[in-house]
Amino acid sequence: MHRYLISYEFNDGADQETGGNMLVEWYESGGVENRPETYEVCSWVFMIQNGVGHCVVKADSLETIWKLWHPWRKLMDITIQPCLDLEETISLIKQTRP
Repeated sequence: MHRYLISYEFNDGADQETGGNMLVEWYESGGVENRPETYEVCSWVFMIQNGVGHCVVKADSLETIWKLWHPWRKLMDITIQPCLDLEETISLIKQTRP
């Protein structure tokens, strides 16, 4: 499996609220338990006050990632970048900040 940094930012406050509701529904319907074995979340940070987040995942392919993130694509800008280790991940996060 490969390691990826996923960075995302909601389009606006309304989309952020919609996305929050979708996330609650996803968790309540067993979302975490339904992830494929070929997708593992290593770390996750969400800065709710400005609708920006980052997570590092291990996945077998970009296709697996996009299948899981597809419901949120209309609500936020999503960037996926390969990353190797924690130092590289922090460097990539710093580059995505305005």
